[in-house]
Amino acid sequence: PRFGGASIAQRNTMLMSRASSVRTHSRLGHALAAPRSHAAISVRPRLVCRASDDDGDFESKLAALKLSKKKPEKRVTFEERKKEQKAKAAAIAAETTSGTMTTMSEADWAGETVFYEGAPSSGETAVNVALAATLVWLPLTAAALGRKLWINYKITDKRVCVETDSPFKKESLNVGYNDIVRVDVVGRGVGLWGDAVITCRDGSKIEMRGLEKFLEVKKYIEERMPTQKQREASEYYDPMAE
Repeated sequence: PRFGGASIAQRNTMLMSRASSVRTHSRLGHALAAPRSHAAISVRPRLVCRASDDDGDFESKLAALKLSKKKPEKRVTFEERKKEQKAKAAAIAAETTSGTMTTMSEADWAGETVFYEGAPSSGETAVNVALAATLVWLPLTAAALGRKLWINYKITDKRVCVETDSPFKKESLNVGYNDIVRVDVVGRGVGLWGDAVITCRDGSKIEMRGLEKFLEVKKYIEERMPTQKQREASEYYDPMAE
């Protein structure tokens, strides 16, 4: 007899072959899934952090550091800085300038040896004349021409002299080395000439513009200036006495 177009023997054979194939597939599935299951259940090491007393100390130290921070300093204004600079300048002036000037006569510099003598540098005059083309520079050009024509500098072993011989003013400033407390120079014209400012004992200043050999002149004057001890020991210091 036939069942569903096939005999019972054929049907049983088909069922048995299907059952055996299912068992085979299930075994293979278990075999492949076994390593995955073992890997899935593998235990990973864990890091456990526990609080200690050191953490509490660190927090307290951090809090104390925050409290101990200084407040930002107050900004100094321009006016306050200007007052401070004026006070410093006054203190320096008080230390370096004290006393009265010594009046010199021709007898004081008799037999002197001239170290430097001449008018302001020709290079300074030439530069100022060239800059007159800008028109804005005309006042400075006129001043440079006036210095070249009417001013003469003389540095000797006994005095520093600035002579003015113009139609408007005739003057001769003579300063002995005992009355000089400071000499400042500034180079001009790539160092070919310079300006010098001599500070006297009474606080007055003598300017020499366009001075050639300005560094040598500064050194020459400083070598003949009295030291602080010499100035305190005697009211008048004669550099030629040594």
